[in-house]
Amino acid sequence: AIEKRAGARRLFTPSRAIAFARFMEITPAAEAASDKPFSFSAADTARVAKKLSWHTGKAAWTFGTSFLLLVVPLIIQLHREEQMMALEQEQLSVLNSGGAAASSEPAK
Repeated sequence: AIEKRAGARRLFTPSRAIAFARFMEITPAAEAASDKPFSFSAADTARVAKKLSWHTGKAAWTFGTSFLLLVVPLIIQLHREEQMMALEQEQLSVLNSGGAAASSEPAK
């Protein structure tokens, strides 16, 4: 059995459960019953435009920073690798052409 300590309160009591159920009841708002159309004011439009531009700027900054940190070093490394492969290909062609020229000369 669980001992009750002095001063300890029970978190779940029937009266709290009833109060919570009443609190969570969904009641329709008075505005929902009216037939007037919903419209935005100029202030609402300006606020939405300001928030949209703010969040777009934050997203652009995040994308730009991530691109600089993740993609640019990859591009630089791929470019270096391409240069190394071109240099190795050039060295192979020089070695192959040098070996062919030496073997085509008559022996003395």
